[in-house]
Amino acid sequence: MAATIGWYGPLIDLCRASSHIGDYVQLLVFVHRSTPVQYKIFKNGGEVVRMDIMVGDETRSYFPVTIWEKQMSTQVLAGHVFLLQNLKISRFGDVVEARALHCSSFQCLLHPNDFVSSKGLDDSIGKCRLGTAAREKLQKVVGWLNRARLAHCGSVLNYYEHMSQVQVNWRMPEEILTQDCSSLSDVSECRNSCKATFHASIGEIFLPITWTNLREAENERMFISRRLHMQGGNSLIDDFITTGCRICGTPVNAGLGSSMEKNSIPLYCEKSSNRLHAVGSIYRPFLLYVWDDMKYVPVLVDNNAAEVLFGNVSAEKVYSSYKIQKNHGPLSSIDGKNLGIMDKRRGSSEPNYYIIWLILLKLLFKHGKNSPLKFKVWVDARRDWECGRLQMLSVSFPAFRRIA
Repeated sequence: MAATIGWYGPLIDLCRASSHIGDYVQLLVFVHRSTPVQYKIFKNGGEVVRMDIMVGDETRSYFPVTIWEKQMSTQVLAGHVFLLQNLKISRFGDVVEARALHCSSFQCLLHPNDFVSSKGLDDSIGKCRLGTAAREKLQKVVGWLNRARLAHCGSVLNYYEHMSQVQVNWRMPEEILTQDCSSLSDVSECRNSCKATFHASIGEIFLPITWTNLREAENERMFISRRLHMQGGNSLIDDFITTGCRICGTPVNAGLGSSMEKNSIPLYCEKSSNRLHAVGSIYRPFLLYVWDDMKYVPVLVDNNAAEVLFGNVSAEKVYSSYKIQKNHGPLSSIDGKNLGIMDKRRGSSEPNYYIIWLILLKLLFKHGKNSPLKFKVWVDARRDWECGRLQMLSVSFPAFRRIA
């Protein structure tokens, strides 16, 4: 989409983004991948809530951009070179990103086919209506792409598919129940239901808030990495923990809708030996978005898997510590200095599982590209990706130990 409004800030290199926190900027970049983060409340429903794109230039190979405007989410395609106009630079903890707002606009400068021949590439660059600074930046980005050979496979998606074919090529026999996968691309090739193991890093925790009506401006509440760095985030515990079955992980009241949909907890527990629910505090089901060099996929996490993810700290312990601390003193910040809590009713001190849980939650996003975790999941070939096609069974942490 061509720009219809003026520039609100300078054209910058990605390596300079951290110097422009809170400012509007222009970015001329190559798009590595474009991933919608979406959820489905009911069987036939679905909504794209946020589009995550990974871009790069000659100064920084990978840089995240988020798009919240629905009409913009389909405009940015992987494998293309774009001029992204009027984006705002934001920081969340250690992460610096660019964010598209209502005043942002996108202009596609080069398509994958433009890189087929040098003459065709020169002609396409010559047709771009750009100022001197933007044209010089475009030449630098093109030079980087030629050196890195990122744009010579027709599109970056074809490049990823080509690389996945070069890797171990396996076809899982139906009788094999567990498959060790070398990448998320291998996991996506599973056509039959099975167990699969793979290494990946955690990019986001997405908590579908279906038990209340959110305004569109409140959608960010469902992205946990953002909320960990916001002030006044005590409602996080109320969103994460609810009443439900500790065995099957089904909340008592999971969503809105018709009277049939509101009666969400089944009469019998499918995972219990006596078919009875064990009602208590549980972690609500959420989507864990994991990624490697080639893919970015959602993994459904229920109560039991969430306990493993959170260092074997149960929702009961977290919520109990939260209530004690809330009733007998101000809620501590996530600084790790107060890991004990005094229960005046019992006259004893016990670990502050609420603060421990917050620290563990924050540490999940510390694992970068070079320190992936090992996941074991159940692949349900009958389900869509956003409805639990991958369901987490366990995860191995490089340096985490169990908390008693």
